[in-house]
Amino acid sequence: MPYSKPPSRSSTRGPEPPKRRRFGAVLLALLVGGPLAASVTANVLPNLGRAELPKDQVATVPFRAGETLVYTVSWLKIEGGEMTLATSREWSPDGVPVHRIRLSAVSNDYVSRFYPVDTRYESWVDARDFTPVRFEKRAREGRYSADEVEEFDLGRRVGTWRNAKDRRRVVTLPPRFQDVISSFYFMRTVPLVPGGETRVDLCSRGRLYRLVVAVLGREKIETELGTFDAIKVQPRMHEGEGSEDQNKGKLFLWFSDDERRLPVMARTILPIGSVTARLTRVTAESPAAAPPPPAAR
Repeated sequence: MPYSKPPSRSSTRGPEPPKRRRFGAVLLALLVGGPLAASVTANVLPNLGRAELPKDQVATVPFRAGETLVYTVSWLKIEGGEMTLATSREWSPDGVPVHRIRLSAVSNDYVSRFYPVDTRYESWVDARDFTPVRFEKRAREGRYSADEVEEFDLGRRVGTWRNAKDRRRVVTLPPRFQDVISSFYFMRTVPLVPGGETRVDLCSRGRLYRLVVAVLGREKIETELGTFDAIKVQPRMHEGEGSEDQNKGKLFLWFSDDERRLPVMARTILPIGSVTARLTRVTAESPAAAPPPPAAR
């Protein structure tokens, strides 16, 4: 599949799990879609509190609840799977509005013969200031598998990461940060001026990184939906101010140059070739969101 080299046909073993998941590769995996397992927000989220933020406050974002984006992913011109991002509006038990962002990666029948992929990610973001409160990962990529949860206590400014093997990591949260999924949507909310850049702290697996997004310029991008005027950006992840870029490959993203900031294409350039995801379908309906829980009314 797009983000790891498949084993040769003569190999009797699957690919070794990577020691460090590359940011560009992970972000592409977040875009690839199939059906997502349902979960009940009330059983996942705690009370979010933060009395300084009114419960009826919602930060302006360029997407609507119910937006679904579908992509086709190709590697060396070989179609490898379909990608989907989906958003919905939900509430915490104490009635705080939350964006639920669901992303998954599922390989097609051809690729699944030698490297099956079924990876799912979800992020819950406080809609009042677009700060993440919970992140979940379920990855199945060849012989690699991982189940992880990251919880962000915004009142105490503490992030806790844990996995299925009972490993645990705690980190002090900065005033402003994103998780891996919400960082992608965060890029849609900030000004994208050619020649400029955006910096934000990123919390992943109980560690903090500096995400630097350089705005490279404007280009026209062709998709099955037509030709878009787009803005090209390049995200880079650093372990700290002044540290070297942690990406093993180069990731480029193209957002539509309009108020929607649709992510119309993504491309990762790796030693094994480039992986490209192109937007093929958009559903922008805004279905009726579930009402806040009775205790919050």
